[in-house]
Amino acid sequence: MSATIRFIDSVVRNIKPSDKRQIFWCDSCPGFGLRVTPSGGKTFVYKYMNGRQSRWLTIGKYPEWTIRKARAQYDRYYDQVHDYGRDPVQEIKEEIERKKNRNTVSEFIEIYLDYARIKGKVSVDVEERVFNRDIKPVIGSKPIDEVRPGDIEAIQRRIIKRAKSKSNATRSGRVAVKNTLAYTRQLFNLAKKKRLIETNPVTEIESLGSSGSRDRVLSFKEIWLFWNRIENIGIPPVTARALKFVLVTMQRSVEVRNIRYSSYKPDENVWQMEVHETKNRTMHRVPMNRYALDIIEQVRPFTRAYPYIFGATRASFIPEAPNPDLIILGETALPQAIYRSRKALGIDDFCPHDLRRTGATWITAVGLPKLYARLMLNHSDGDRDVTGEVYVQYSYDFEKRRAVEVWEFVLDQIVRCKNVKDIPTLDVLRERVREAGLV
Repeated sequence: MSATIRFIDSVVRNIKPSDKRQIFWCDSCPGFGLRVTPSGGKTFVYKYMNGRQSRWLTIGKYPEWTIRKARAQYDRYYDQVHDYGRDPVQEIKEEIERKKNRNTVSEFIEIYLDYARIKGKVSVDVEERVFNRDIKPVIGSKPIDEVRPGDIEAIQRRIIKRAKSKSNATRSGRVAVKNTLAYTRQLFNLAKKKRLIETNPVTEIESLGSSGSRDRVLSFKEIWLFWNRIENIGIPPVTARALKFVLVTMQRSVEVRNIRYSSYKPDENVWQMEVHETKNRTMHRVPMNRYALDIIEQVRPFTRAYPYIFGATRASFIPEAPNPDLIILGETALPQAIYRSRKALGIDDFCPHDLRRTGATWITAVGLPKLYARLMLNHSDGDRDVTGEVYVQYSYDFEKRRAVEVWEFVLDQIVRCKNVKDIPTLDVLRERVREAGLV
């Protein structure tokens, strides 16, 4: 049954159901109808013709959908069909299919990480931890194209709120915010390149993050305290010596944690890092001075059955049978060891990366050119010259070896003193370095 009626509340409300479904059409609104089922349900609908085929669209149930609201939606559909020649039913089907096939943020994170691993990105494991900790819990279930700047804002505020309960949070969590937003920006940049989104939501907010850059350098006295106390305050021997290794080699803690026995070339006394093992994607050869070689020999009895020199073990004494099933020292092992031991060491506010900066600072302070420090730190100068990056791999061995010799000499003058009162001043140390013919 069908009839034409006026769509006003008093009329629609009082329509009684029959034993068959009924359609009531709105007077002077072509195709705008009200479907009434035998159970009494009332639903606004729109019927239109697409060529010779009739199309039906459900607008909404009465009274949840008021007549005014349903009429507004009908007007939009009517304009689409009659003014623009569009087919709303087909467009809705296409949108449903598109949504069915699109990625959630969590799904796209896995795609991004796969790309990063194929490209050999050094930070991929760190990024994965950040995504798991701070991105997936907030927006992981959202389709990638539905993420808005407000969602990113919620992520950074969540990080800062969490940092308030952690006394060791760097700059009240703002460094974590900076790093998280950087990784998330790269995630959405890839989505944009794949045409999954039109704009990157991370670029549309004001970041609450701040740089974690530091300029902390240990003084000669602090170097003495660190060297002579680090192995006597309860830190596992392998962990303590890994920290010493950071100081004597001036390398990144992640690189020290991942050094393999196979990376050490005893015939040259060189630690050779391949392209995929370094931050700036260039091979890096690190000459070993006496201190570095001694540390390797000291930890060998603990880890010789394991591929990595600094395998994670809390053994205080050399085991009878070294464990071949160790794992690599974790990302937080070295900073946490220092954080828990600052008071016992008598050194305030320092972290593993400061040890690396300390070595580079003092070899230049005693007379070596800055180039030598840059080479030891394996910092890129921004020159993407293929010849320099690919072919000239050994040309700086001389400079690096001179740098580690000078650093060995400086350490000798500091750590071998009987007490801190005997440590020479910088001026005296400079003179001793010159007299030794090292600069």
